Amino acid sequence: MQHKTMIISALLLSLPVLAEEIERSTITSCAYQAGTAREIQTIRQTEGDDWAQFEQKVMKIYGDSQGRSDLLVIGKRVYFHPPTTPVDVVYGDIFKACNQRASGTELVY
Repeated sequence: MQHKTMIISALLLSLPVLAEEIERSTITSCAYQAGTAREIQTIRQTEGDDWAQFEQKVMKIYGDSQGRSDLLVIGKRVYFHPPTTPVDVVYGDIFKACNQRASGTELVY
């Protein structure tokens, strides 16, 4: 009985630590995605690419990989914004959507 109590106590004590680590990982991932989105918007504003041009460039530069797929998903979200949207607004929107997606509260249009 004492053994079960110790295991349950250890689990209860470790859950907040695990939750904190997951939250930290989510924030890091969302900051990375938002930073990538900011860079895509900056390049978009500089080069004037539309979605098809951006997609072609990415497909040409990067091999078939998870990284390329992720970049295209982030890029597509960026291209929903008008080209004149400030890069910091794009960063904030992508960061917020990522956090909402992670918590299951993202609004899908």
